Amino acid sequence: MVLENATGAYLGPGPDLSARARQVIDNPNFDVFDAPDRRVLLGKCSRLPDDEEPTAGRYGIDFHRALPLFQEDAGITCDWGDGPIPVNAFTYAQYLPKTLKFREFTANLAFAARTRAEYEAKSRIYQEFYHHLYQNHCATVIAAPHAGEVRRPPDSYHPYPQSETDAWTHRVAIRYLDMAPAAGPRLLISLHSTDYFGTLLDLGDFGLPQNGILSSAISRLNRRFSPDLLALLPAYREYLLPYTLARLQYMEKRWGTLEPEPLKTISTAVRFEVLSLMRVLEKWLPPAGSVTRAWLTRGLEAFFESPPQDLITLNHIFSGRKTAKLLHLKENLARAGFETAVQVETSRFLGQYHPELAAAVLSALERDLRENL
Repeated sequence: MVLENATGAYLGPGPDLSARARQVIDNPNFDVFDAPDRRVLLGKCSRLPDDEEPTAGRYGIDFHRALPLFQEDAGITCDWGDGPIPVNAFTYAQYLPKTLKFREFTANLAFAARTRAEYEAKSRIYQEFYHHLYQNHCATVIAAPHAGEVRRPPDSYHPYPQSETDAWTHRVAIRYLDMAPAAGPRLLISLHSTDYFGTLLDLGDFGLPQNGILSSAISRLNRRFSPDLLALLPAYREYLLPYTLARLQYMEKRWGTLEPEPLKTISTAVRFEVLSLMRVLEKWLPPAGSVTRAWLTRGLEAFFESPPQDLITLNHIFSGRKTAKLLHLKENLARAGFETAVQVETSRFLGQYHPELAAAVLSALERDLRENL
């Protein structure tokens, strides 16, 4: 149905997709498809700011971050030990690739820009993406903003660039087009995938008050789908555990520590990943001690020895709350007539090998929300 590379990035539509959906936009940076009452947006560009091909109109844009200021003061600074520097598109570009180590840049800004012309070109693409996301009449919009190919080679600043692709999300999104739509209020689903250790499918509430119903919705989803998901745990372990241990080994060797405090001035990106793993493994980690690869490994092994029974969770990996503020999501949803939005993080394992199951969970979530909002 779609073209993809070996690591799960979306490259474009396949010849048989036209029988299922109408292509609305074919852009070097994203595609848009419509089916009855459904719209799907699939990112094609890399989310990394130094991974682009400007002559082909393909830019490094993270559509799930804020449209940055060019050189103006945004009130955010970053300090990697040499004093504070402003966080804006120009500074992001000036210090690449070092800025990739710091979430002050990667978690806040959609792109980097060395010149005003470059800034304006990327801003137009960013705004066009959101025009097609909000300005339509479809009952359900599903957006996979990080589905695009990462071509950047590894280096000491980013040893795992392919991890920045939300791999296989296109498989889930396209299969979702085949699910029977449910009548009711308009919904936005922001679809991502992750190899962060945790549950097989995690929902984020974006901090929206109407999403208070997600707790009860997830209980219903777990009753329906947990037996199918629990049956996948042995294969999930073989898929995820070696990858996680390899990342920890590299990070500990490269930066000399996995302790969160010293990582503040070394790499806040690595610090965030370690803290996220510690949060997920809180119930399985040994008594408090030094944060080392060996200590975390014991927690990882204990997780699979006594796994949780509910493998669909809420705000367990990424809640989307910070992103909602960056994107002014509450205001934009109301302006475009959406009742709510939900962030969905599916394991890349699930997206690659069981996309129909992931799509079925999303379809059940959609129906549950429409029945209870």
